[in-house]
Amino acid sequence: MDELFLALNEASVRYLLIGGQAMRLMGMPRFSMDWDIFIPPGDEANFELLNQVLDAELDLPLIPLGPHGENFVQTYQTSWGVVQFHLALPGVRSFEQAEAVAVRRTTEHGTPVKCMAGSDLLIAKMAANRPQDQVDIQFLQELRRVGKL
Repeated sequence: MDELFLALNEASVRYLLIGGQAMRLMGMPRFSMDWDIFIPPGDEANFELLNQVLDAELDLPLIPLGPHGENFVQTYQTSWGVVQFHLALPGVRSFEQAEAVAVRRTTEHGTPVKCMAGSDLLIAKMAANRPQDQVDIQFLQELRRVGKL
């Protein structure tokens, strides 16, 4: 995935890594089969950049959020694995607010990745409150308790 994040960074794509892979980069021993990426839902220029960068990987282009919330998750099988683009997240008011407090983390190979801040991840995971989020919530709450969130 380093290749993908290098390309996104080089093209100045607006994105935030979320989900299990973001948890893993925060230090949680976590296995996740997919890569979840939060993108601004109506930024046409960003969609153009994403579609240019990912042209060889996507069978259909990414499209903005529809007027009734359609297209809020778009899933693609790529050479890097399954990538899901999220245009909305439970508990998160806007991409812009999440982006304003985002953090840069690095992969095991030193590639910088724009990640959703741990406090926003906690809010989103608590709002979704799926069974698979429970361990993540506990991990994030412990980080908050010890002042590392």
